[in-house]
Amino acid sequence: MIGVVLWSDQDDRKAVFWCEDHGDLAYYEAADKVSDGPAFFDAGDMVQFDVAVESRLRKAFNPRMVQEQACAGLPETLMRTPAPSQQPQPAKIIAFSLRQRDVAMPVCAMKA
Repeated sequence: MIGVVLWSDQDDRKAVFWCEDHGDLAYYEAADKVSDGPAFFDAGDMVQFDVAVESRLRKAFNPRMVQEQACAGLPETLMRTPAPSQQPQPAKIIAFSLRQRDVAMPVCAMKA
């Protein structure tokens, strides 16, 4: 799977990936918590990873950097984008009124 890092914590070595299939986000937690190791992912990095579902949670494994800062502004853009309204929009009601001549004319007399 290919994804973009939406959030990362360098110290805890955790990250959240937005996945190419636009499904659920994938959560990643490095097995080694050594902060002295190689550089960790930053928001906006494009990564490739394996994904599995554990207890209804999508988890990323074996992440590899594809391109640093490929989508650098994506997290900020998503935070500025308003969420779609959860409230259904009320229906637009149009009043229907019969014209006087339609009322006077019997249905059997109307021609198609």
